[in-house]
Amino acid sequence: MPAQAIIFDLSAFATENAAPLEAGKLLDEAIHQGRHCALVTELPHHEAGLRLRERFGDTAHHIFSVVLTGANYAARGHKAPYSVVLRALELAPDEALVVAASQPALQAARRERLRIRA
Repeated sequence: MPAQAIIFDLSAFATENAAPLEAGKLLDEAIHQGRHCALVTELPHHEAGLRLRERFGDTAHHIFSVVLTGANYAARGHKAPYSVVLRALELAPDEALVVAASQPALQAARRERLRIRA
């Protein structure tokens, strides 16, 4: 089943590796196909907002259905970041794809048994 939503960790858009090109391409495809897009980051709200504006300008609130800041990737259960996003989007784990580059984000996605594109 194709993913109904793509959950991006902000690390997927980092500038120090090749990931931003693929993450950007996946984001463009998801938007074109009408899929939900969500963004998760460990950064506090204010800093995340600055990074989002740097990367997406003022369009971030049009791109992402859910933005979760201050994520604690070590959290489990109903407080786990990906669980929070899935509940907000009303989706099951098998309906989402995670795009991340950071190890904490990847480990959290594995714990939730989500499909991953690193």
